Amino acid sequence: MNTPSLSALTMHSDDPARLARFYREAVGLPLEPHTHGTLPEHHEAFVHGVHFAVWRAGEHVGGPFVPVFRVDDLDAASARLRAASVPALHKPIDLGEGKRVVTFRDPDGNAFRLIQIDARSSDEHPDAS
Repeated sequence: MNTPSLSALTMHSDDPARLARFYREAVGLPLEPHTHGTLPEHHEAFVHGVHFAVWRAGEHVGGPFVPVFRVDDLDAASARLRAASVPALHKPIDLGEGKRVVTFRDPDGNAFRLIQIDARSSDEHPDAS
């Protein structure tokens, strides 16, 4: 089994433009509006190989901050978690562009995601989600 790597951190807000502006202006993250694959518009940036995204609250399952871990085989990783009684919040979702994602809950109730990104997508963005 390969060790998952941190692929992304997603943030959820009732006012994603305001939150993205804060992180852009106060913190210096180069967040910009994007739409790609099957995803609705959101703000995103790549910082040292980690994808940061700001979503409208309720558009994606999870809490205010959700870590996303890249795995080589989403189905195998999901099966291991389900076998360990880790609850999945939805079935794997095809995001388009060679990306599939599924969200789980840890023992404290925090959401986290696993993402599989095929090589074709990796050429564009090393750890997109």
